[in-house]
Amino acid sequence: MHELPVVMDIIREMDEQASAHGFHKITEIELVIGELSSIVDESVQMYFDVASQNHPCENAKLKFAFEPAMLKCRECGNEFPHEKSFQCPKCGGDAMLVKGSGRSFYIKSFDGE
Repeated sequence: MHELPVVMDIIREMDEQASAHGFHKITEIELVIGELSSIVDESVQMYFDVASQNHPCENAKLKFAFEPAMLKCRECGNEFPHEKSFQCPKCGGDAMLVKGSGRSFYIKSFDGE
């Protein structure tokens, strides 16, 4: 349910960008979703399909890119993307979450005509 306000922000931003770039239609929007952001791409798509009606981004294709949380090994300092394990692939040591990583959600790019 928390995806609805996020989708409304995307639509407002795309309305502004369409006006600023002289687009009458936004055709594609690429969004980045962090692994720990709690944003669900299917929910974003569902809300977007309904809420974008009668806006320049109506029928725009949403593309999703996913950003992993980053970990840092306590032993060797190696930073690596979280892949279901907190063990360093370099030395096998325990790792901790890099503060703030994997929480992103943003518009990476868009296209229009």
